[in-house]
Amino acid sequence: MKEDRHFVTALSRGLSVLRCFTAEHMELGTTDIARLVGLSQSTVWRLCHTLQKGGYLVPGKDPERLRVGPAVLALGCASLSQRGIAEVAAPEMARIANTFQCSLSIAARDGLQMLIMGRETGSAVLKLNFHIGTALRIERSAVGCAYLAAIGETERASLMEQIEKAYPDEWEANRRYIEESVQMYRDHGYVLNLRRYHPDVNALGVPIVSPNGRQVIAMNCGGTSSVISREQLEGPIAQAMKDLAASLCVMLTV
Repeated sequence: MKEDRHFVTALSRGLSVLRCFTAEHMELGTTDIARLVGLSQSTVWRLCHTLQKGGYLVPGKDPERLRVGPAVLALGCASLSQRGIAEVAAPEMARIANTFQCSLSIAARDGLQMLIMGRETGSAVLKLNFHIGTALRIERSAVGCAYLAAIGETERASLMEQIEKAYPDEWEANRRYIEESVQMYRDHGYVLNLRRYHPDVNALGVPIVSPNGRQVIAMNCGGTSSVISREQLEGPIAQAMKDLAASLCVMLTV
């Protein structure tokens, strides 16, 4: 990938440190963080020291460990405006989930992942370990490829370069799937993921695009392949998902 002279490596590393903290890892030591981000402990120590000075990290219950601080919560307030969409969508997502015995998620991009902001599941659905805050790989998931299909070509090309660099051994398969998803979205308004993310799951993804086209999030609907067929996905489920996306897009304003 061509070097970006505007890219600030130190800032990127600091943000990578913050992304290590999740619902499953609320407190981490510098050794844990160094392993997760692939940097030396001395570099991580300096990054954490700087983040502590800014209030982004604070000592945990164990003083040898850290957790996110109030400054991170303040930054999160802007992102929470998108959570409002998930709350508005929840009743219709639940109706679709129970009608077709599937699971629906609404997600926003974070780096090369899609973070789930809202989720509804039918009563008899295969229970995958997905919940609000779960991160899905953008190039392997229906929700991620729906996002990739809807963004501009320049931004998509940049993300594809990053995906190739992150997963070089999987690049040819990933490239083909992304390109197929882009064409499917252009032709039908949705993308399919048939047993790609999980061997027993079929899924469909649709983007939610702001009226001016500047902001994109996405939704997916998935279920066990024995219950949710391609025909169902491409028929009533696709129509229900596209209708819901159309009703939500006006909530995305930039």
